[in-house]
Amino acid sequence: MPAAHRVCRLRGTWPGLASPALLLTIAAAAVARDVAPNAVTSLLAVDAERSEGLAEFQPGGHGKFFVTGWDDAAKRATWPITVAVPDDYAVRVLVRRTAGGGPLVAEATAGTATVSGVLAADATGWQRVPLTGVLPLGPNVRGLTLRLRPATAGARFAAEVHAVELVRPAVRDALLTRAIAGRSDTAWLRGARYGVMVHWTSESQPLAGPPLPYADAVAAFDTEAFAAAVERTGAGFVVFTTSHARMFFPAPLASLDAVLPGRTATRDLVADLAAALGRRGIKLILYFHQGAGSDQKWLRASAFDDRDSRRFDEIWQAIVRETGERYGERLAGWWFDDGAVSYYPRNPPWESLSRAAKAGFPGRLICFNRWELASPTEFQDFDAGEGCLDPRGGGGLLLDAGDGRYPSGPQAGLQATACLVFQHNWVHDRRDAPFNPPRWQSPELAALLREFAAHGNVPIFNLEIGQRGELSPDSIEVLHRAGRAAAD
Repeated sequence: MPAAHRVCRLRGTWPGLASPALLLTIAAAAVARDVAPNAVTSLLAVDAERSEGLAEFQPGGHGKFFVTGWDDAAKRATWPITVAVPDDYAVRVLVRRTAGGGPLVAEATAGTATVSGVLAADATGWQRVPLTGVLPLGPNVRGLTLRLRPATAGARFAAEVHAVELVRPAVRDALLTRAIAGRSDTAWLRGARYGVMVHWTSESQPLAGPPLPYADAVAAFDTEAFAAAVERTGAGFVVFTTSHARMFFPAPLASLDAVLPGRTATRDLVADLAAALGRRGIKLILYFHQGAGSDQKWLRASAFDDRDSRRFDEIWQAIVRETGERYGERLAGWWFDDGAVSYYPRNPPWESLSRAAKAGFPGRLICFNRWELASPTEFQDFDAGEGCLDPRGGGGLLLDAGDGRYPSGPQAGLQATACLVFQHNWVHDRRDAPFNPPRWQSPELAALLREFAAHGNVPIFNLEIGQRGELSPDSIEVLHRAGRAAAD
């Protein structure tokens, strides 16, 4: 996350904009964003010069979220921009209504031109609202301003804004065409019915006794016992965590060692897991976190916080590509965390990232976790669905629709999944402590599985895991009985 914001009282206007004077909050490191001619440029609301009261959600972390408190038509957010390729640019706004029920108008102004669009009265959750028309942008336009107002003058409203997106229409259409053409078949994922996720990380703790150093824990992990436990749950796939709070990888990996030595292992646990699971007909997906604030050594070594993210993107692609080429079809997918709050703010080369993620196996499935925000990119195959307890995917999925893909909205075309905490925590990180009990019992979980299946939505249950690879017998049995009952 960039440096903390400071509040300044400014009078006047941003150069090149005809905007009234307001009390504004300025991002401390605010610099002009270059508008890319051949990609989507995302202007993050937290990076904007913005009216007082537009507060950053969860500031101070390594990710960028959104601004809250947009409840007055006089409020605004302004971004300095530079435009190297003059052209007409389409505008989209990532916005969520939090109060008020009527239509909400979003207006973007650059130079002397203004475009607007409407967030429908019945829209729920985060939406990507296209504004009608285009903005002519060129070197003489040095800023863009966003305003929100109710369609009915004087009506009460409240909203949150994540970003404004700029893209040339022809580029937008070409990117979407290539993204859809590059998507992999998700039929096997739906056929699996449900999966399990485990956050086995450098912070995982044993059920009793002292924890092992990471590389020793990798060597001691009992893949056969783990695979047998997963088989008992009835899950058709496993999402196994590699890096999480700190950057580690449970196998030899030259591309990671080249950046930060000492974070890999001699044993190739990924290969052993793929083999043990594969013998049981269970597919392997790897979870990957690109870096967290608790790992300052990695953030410095990987250029995580550099404004120019090209070096970081190259490092990421090298790690992901080496992994994919090594395991080929044995690696069925990637689950990339913080897609909307850490990847998206960088304006990364999504198409290139997708190619790297599918290296070694073009049919590999990938997702970039959006959390509760709008999908950050079209260059993915399934929606991560973190925390989504609604089998309808928040209302976007149709009953018995068939393929489980979102028919419309910001996740349109993506296979639905729902990633849920099965017990209490993502990680079993307490020393000398038992597993937490499951949140469901078998009868209610069976009913939930049936409803997920009816909507084509694939639940992924995160189970606590001990450092030696143990899973909770109680949770295993709840899933086993629920899975069998739901299939009857």
